[in-house]
Amino acid sequence: MKTGAIATWAGTGEKKPTPDGAPLQGTPLWGPRAIDFDAKGNAYLALREGNKVFRIDMAARKLEHLAGSGEKGYAPGPEPAKTAKLNGPKGVAWSRDGGLYLADTESHTIRRIDLKTGMIATVAGSGAAGDGPETSPLECKMKRPHGVYVDKKGVVYIGDSEAHRVRRLR
Repeated sequence: MKTGAIATWAGTGEKKPTPDGAPLQGTPLWGPRAIDFDAKGNAYLALREGNKVFRIDMAARKLEHLAGSGEKGYAPGPEPAKTAKLNGPKGVAWSRDGGLYLADTESHTIRRIDLKTGMIATVAGSGAAGDGPETSPLECKMKRPHGVYVDKKGVVYIGDSEAHRVRRLR
């Protein structure tokens, strides 16, 4: 494997709150944990310590606050994404259906942000730590899910870290 240079793409190395509308370069990122890109090349960034999600508008090269009030917490929703409490988001996955899936790790849930309406709602996990039962997605307890991925058919895969499982949501 041939290697090249590595350089900072975003962030300053400072652990400070990330302001809305700030330029991509020279802005602090408070605990970046996961990134994914949509079909237009825009990036979505989950900030664990900041308890927020940002869209990076690549044309404008600006950070746009998408979800999370910055305060730790959880409510199943639906509710406006920008004012919703998040609890340690560590995974993010863009979906062709106009949604952004979020592994809200410390609330033990997977949440979906509707990118058209700006609303967020829990789609998997009860909000309590555990392992199953695998009946209704909202009744299934998970334990600190970290990863989330959406395939081309819209199937959501969940890395349920401390339950030692990969779950599938259809």
